[in-house]
Amino acid sequence: MKKDFLWGAALSNVQAEGGYLEDGKGLNVYDTLVVTPEKGIVPMFCDTKVATDHYHHYKEDIDLMAEMGFKAYRFSVVWSRIHPQGDDEVPNQKGLDYYEDMVDYLLEKGIEPVVSLVHFDMPDHLLRKYNGFLNKQVIDFYAKHVEAVVSRLQGKVKYWLTYNEINLAPYQSDLVAGAYRPDDMSLAELFAHLSVNTAIAHARAVEVIKRIDAKAWIGGMIGHAPFYPLTCRSEDIIAADFKNKMHNYLPFDIMTSGQLPEYFINFVEKRNIDILFNEDEKQVVKDASEKLDYLAFSYYRSGVQSSFDDIEDLIELEDAILFDQRGLKNPHYTANEWGWQIDAEGLRYSLIDLYDRYHKPLFIVENGIGIDEKLVDGKVYDDERISYYQKHITSLKRAVEHDGVDLLGYLAWSPIDFLSSHKEIRKRYGFVYINRDFDDLLDLKRYPKKSFYWYQKVIKSDGEDLENNIDY
Repeated sequence: MKKDFLWGAALSNVQAEGGYLEDGKGLNVYDTLVVTPEKGIVPMFCDTKVATDHYHHYKEDIDLMAEMGFKAYRFSVVWSRIHPQGDDEVPNQKGLDYYEDMVDYLLEKGIEPVVSLVHFDMPDHLLRKYNGFLNKQVIDFYAKHVEAVVSRLQGKVKYWLTYNEINLAPYQSDLVAGAYRPDDMSLAELFAHLSVNTAIAHARAVEVIKRIDAKAWIGGMIGHAPFYPLTCRSEDIIAADFKNKMHNYLPFDIMTSGQLPEYFINFVEKRNIDILFNEDEKQVVKDASEKLDYLAFSYYRSGVQSSFDDIEDLIELEDAILFDQRGLKNPHYTANEWGWQIDAEGLRYSLIDLYDRYHKPLFIVENGIGIDEKLVDGKVYDDERISYYQKHITSLKRAVEHDGVDLLGYLAWSPIDFLSSHKEIRKRYGFVYINRDFDDLLDLKRYPKKSFYWYQKVIKSDGEDLENNIDY
């Protein structure tokens, strides 16, 4: 690995902070999210009032990251902590102070901050009053938010991410895009409108960041899950190709080319969807494509896709593929308790595929496994997590060292335990166990897991020593 490779980890502040309405913070879409349980073991949902109290423990948590040897740490600036309502005339200074203090402390510890600008944290007011990114006025509010954050942190933050997992906006619209689908709007229409509007939002953010700090490095980000054909049948191969274009490639195709790809235009025209994309917006998107520095993605699992033999109409068939809820499984892979299949070499495939398609530096900004864990005598023996990371880091090294992929860094998910995107405390991701239960906050004490010391060794050896031989 190259000497400046960014080893580290990442989290979503809205899922970790707590500090519910403290210091001027407003409600956001994660605070008010009505959770649909994942399939798998019985969930343990929490509210967001405390989460894992990162708001009051961030220096202690960063100290633990420094002890692990992090080169970089990705976190998110909670939108509703800076603009509590979203349409506020002026930003909340206490919110800006908090994140500047965090960045200063990271730099003091020698850790490169990587900052996400929207990550499940749109102010709830923008959802209730404007219907989020379905309303282009919210794009203006977002650009104003970005300007406030970047103006405060310019020169201190090099790496910016405009929008966390932007491709998931049409699928989890309330959480990712702060929008509810109107009763008279089809799923395909929602997909089309949010794909265009979030692309404009990304482009506006690029413009703002580069205008304020020309030296900043800006990346777009998707939640990447490659879809393999379930069988070698041509119908399944076509289905998987369509799913990958619409689910994985579309945002990056727009970000890098500066225009809507022909397959998306065809999708819209075949359904008689009237998308609103004026000449000024087209120019903003085009200009942003020439300023994009890298592409980032999360990777947890791959998927499989098949066609629907009982659907003859091609429009109906494509829509069924795009919004497939069958939960198809790859027979070659095992899964965690929540049914997320583990496909480590799929990370190598993703890196090769994305680098060959876009020829831009890539950045893995999330990768990890959720596990149901218990603290016993102050320790957590998470060998399952170590095994997961061993395989995925081996995979990315092959992509870099053998396949020639230009990779900026690897950020594991996550440094500490926090609530999952489903407000789930039973599903733990961290290298550090935080002592709280579903209905009892306990003492919120931090306990390094076995993986903490293993990842410390991995970073120190620059990814060469992956052996699970920690004396814990």
